[in-house]
Amino acid sequence: MRLTRSQSRQRNRDALIDAALVEMAERGYQQARLDDIAERAELTTGAVYSIFGSKRNLLLAVVARYADELDGLLAELSDPRLSLSEVLTGCADAFHLVATASDARRRVAFELELAGLMLRDPTVLSLTTTSRLAALFVDRSFTGGEVTAEQAEQLAPALGALLGGLVRRAVLEPGTVDQEYFRRSALALTCLLRT
Repeated sequence: MRLTRSQSRQRNRDALIDAALVEMAERGYQQARLDDIAERAELTTGAVYSIFGSKRNLLLAVVARYADELDGLLAELSDPRLSLSEVLTGCADAFHLVATASDARRRVAFELELAGLMLRDPTVLSLTTTSRLAALFVDRSFTGGEVTAEQAEQLAPALGALLGGLVRRAVLEPGTVDQEYFRRSALALTCLLRT
C-alpha cells in the first residue's frame, strides 16, 4: 500500500527521532552528527532539516516523545477516584516498567545526557515529567486529608528523582531493586506531606 505524503512524513519523522535517541545516547548531544542520525534512519540530512529545521528541534522532539511515552504509562492514573497511595504505586510500576524494558540502558544513557542539557536550556527542562507528575497528585486523598497544589509541587520532584534513580540502579545493577522496592520507596514519600 502506498503511503500518503503526510504518512510518509510521519514515518520519516519517527525514524529520525528513533535514530536521534540512539545516536545521542551513544555519543551525547554535542557529538551526535545529523549525517549519522540521517544515515541510521535511512534518510538524508536534508530530511532532518526539512522535518525539524535544526538539531536542537530534533532533540526537543526526542524529549517530547520520551515524555509522551511516560505520559501514556501514567494515563490511567489520572482517574480522580484513585487515592494518593494508588497513584504513587502506579507511578512506581510505570518507572519499573521503563527500568526493565529492552531499551532501558539506552534510555538511561539518553537521560544522563539530557540532564546536562537541562542545566543549559530551560526549554528542555520544561518538557520533563515533574509538572506532569504534580498534576496527578493534586486533590488525592491520603491520611492527612487531600493533597494541595503546593504539596503536589513538592512531592513531584522528589518522586521523579527517587524513581529516576531507581531506574538507573536497576539498569546498572540488575537484580538489586525489584518492583516491590519501587513501590515501597514511592509510598515512603508520603511523609513529605505531613504538616
